[in-house]
Amino acid sequence: MVEKLFLPFSLLADVDGEVIRRYGVWDEKGQISRPAIFVIDESATVRYRYVGEDFADRPGDQPIYDALNAPREGAR
Repeated sequence: MVEKLFLPFSLLADVDGEVIRRYGVWDEKGQISRPAIFVIDESATVRYRYVGEDFADRPGDQPIYDALNAPREGAR
């Protein structure tokens, strides 16, 4: 998918739902993941988290860009 879409970042395929459950976005009733966006830095710290209620519930772009560009402790 990364190659097909020419994405400049990696994607996570969570076939068994292990990560989805750990991050608390599994909808047990619907048996599907709620829509979610996480920005996770190289030290595995979650810098941004958005979990929607349904497929149309998505954040705007700016909070994600802000999280991606925010200075981190120890960064040069």
